[in-house]
Amino acid sequence: MKLLLLLANGFEEIEALGTLDLLRRGQVEVTTCTLNQTPLTLGAHGIAVEAELCLTELDSALYDGIILPGGLGGSQALAATQGVLELLKDYHSQGKLICAICAAPALVLTAAGILEGHRATCYPAPEFIELLGEGYQRVRALRDGSLITAAGPGCFADFARLILEAVAPGTAKDVFEAALMD
Repeated sequence: MKLLLLLANGFEEIEALGTLDLLRRGQVEVTTCTLNQTPLTLGAHGIAVEAELCLTELDSALYDGIILPGGLGGSQALAATQGVLELLKDYHSQGKLICAICAAPALVLTAAGILEGHRATCYPAPEFIELLGEGYQRVRALRDGSLITAAGPGCFADFARLILEAVAPGTAKDVFEAALMD
């Protein structure tokens, strides 16, 4: 299974890189992709990351799912990018895995219009909770069908565990034990 991790300036580093690290430890193929015209993407806390490809180079058919880290600036940029919203709608209609954490479920998934009828969580700011409406669940992370959401930076491991369980069943326990996280 191949996953795409979308990065936009202002992304939350621990959510993106912590999740990426745990998934790769589980032998999940994850490609980093930036909205920028060049590979360099700046995180919310000043950490620069060189993505493996730019959105303009993306062949979305090659991937089985997508991961959206939070961070207010990064989530706002993702939600404002029509290509990202169309990609999410396409993946959702195909039942592909869509994973979002922190501000991304509230800002990006609602902008794409794919949360109706689904349970989800997000960063527990009142304005984000309101965007999720009746489907909001106050939990660290949850899976509802092909959607995986998590509440924020301190929940990245819960998020990564649910993704691992979805794409590489049986590996999460070993990955977390080897990383001394269990």
